[in-house]
Amino acid sequence: MRGVSQRPRCTAPRVREGPQFASASRALRVRAAANAPQPNQGGEAPPAPPSPLISRRQLLSLPAPLLLLGAGALLQPAAALLPAPAAPAAHAAAAAAAGGIGAGSSGPVLPSPEVKAAVDKALAKAVTKGKAAVALRLPFHDAGTFSGSQGGGGLNASVRFELDRPENMGLKRGWRIVEQLRGDLRGTPADGCVSDADLVALAGAFAVRLCGGPDIAVPIGRPVAAGADPAGRMPGETFSAEQLKAAFADKGLSVQEMVALSGAHTLGSKGFGDPVRFDNEYYTSLLRRPWTNPDDPMASMIGLPSDHVLPDDPDCLPYIRTYAEDQDAFFRDFAAAYVKMCALGVPGWA
Repeated sequence: MRGVSQRPRCTAPRVREGPQFASASRALRVRAAANAPQPNQGGEAPPAPPSPLISRRQLLSLPAPLLLLGAGALLQPAAALLPAPAAPAAHAAAAAAAGGIGAGSSGPVLPSPEVKAAVDKALAKAVTKGKAAVALRLPFHDAGTFSGSQGGGGLNASVRFELDRPENMGLKRGWRIVEQLRGDLRGTPADGCVSDADLVALAGAFAVRLCGGPDIAVPIGRPVAAGADPAGRMPGETFSAEQLKAAFADKGLSVQEMVALSGAHTLGSKGFGDPVRFDNEYYTSLLRRPWTNPDDPMASMIGLPSDHVLPDDPDCLPYIRTYAEDQDAFFRDFAAAYVKMCALGVPGWA
C-alpha cells in the first residue's frame, strides 16, 4: 500500500476577511466605476449588461487559493471563478445514504488528532469486550469478498447488504455497531471525514486494542458500495490448507499474512484461551492440537476445521511456531496484515 499522509483537518477552513479581501474589494470598486453605464442622450441610463464581477458574498465563498491570487484574478468574469453548482438535493441525499458519514476520498489518510479523538470516544461507547469478537469479524467478512482474479469486492461496507448469507450469520450485531458509530459521530470533527467502510475497519482495530492487542493505525478514505459484492468468495470453514492458501493468494495475501490474520480467532468462543483477550494463545493451542484429545468431550468444539489444518501444513507451521514463541512478532505482523486487508478493493490504495 502506498504511503499515507495526515491532513490537519478533514474540512476546509472557513475563509475569513483579511488583507487579500480588502485589496480585491478596492479593485472591484474601481472596475465597477469604470464600467458603470453612461446616460444616453435622453438622460436615461441604458440597461446594464450582466455584471462580470462577483459579489462580496460570492467572493467569500471562493477557495482560499483564489483569494491569494489577488485582485487581478478577481477581475475575470464571475463564471470563471465560482465553483460549479452543487448537486441536486436528491443526489446529495442518495450519496449520504450510500456512504454514511462520508463517501470516501481519493486516497488513504491518517485521521487528524481531532478526528481520531472523536472516533475513539464513539468507539469506546459502542465497542465493549463482549462485542469485540463480532467487531473484529465484521471487517474480515467485508474485505473477504475481494478477488484479484475476478475483480471487485473488498472492504467497502457492502457487508450490510450481505448479512443474510450463511457465512455472515451473527454479523447483524456487528453492523449495528457501525450504525451506532455513524449516529454518535454526527456533529463531531469526524462528521464528513469517515465513511461506513472506514468505521468497519476502525471498529475492528479498536476491538483488538481494547482486548490487549496492538494499536493499529488505520487510514481513512474508503468509498462505500451501493450494493452487495459477489457471493462465494469467502474462505470456507472446511477448506484444506491448500484451498486456504489459494484463496488468500487471490486476495494478494501471503501465507505469512494468512497465518497472522488467522490469529484473530483468539477472540471469541472458539476455545483459544480467554475469549476477550487478544494474545498469541491461538498459536500455542494450534501446536498442542487439543481437538485431537480423545479424553476431552469438548475437543471438537475447539477451533474450526480450517484452523486444524494449519499446523499440519509445512508452509504455515514455521509462522505458527514463531508467533507461539514471540507475541510481539505476532502483534507486529497482525497489525501490518490487518491494514493491508482493510485496503483490499479500495481504488488507488494497493
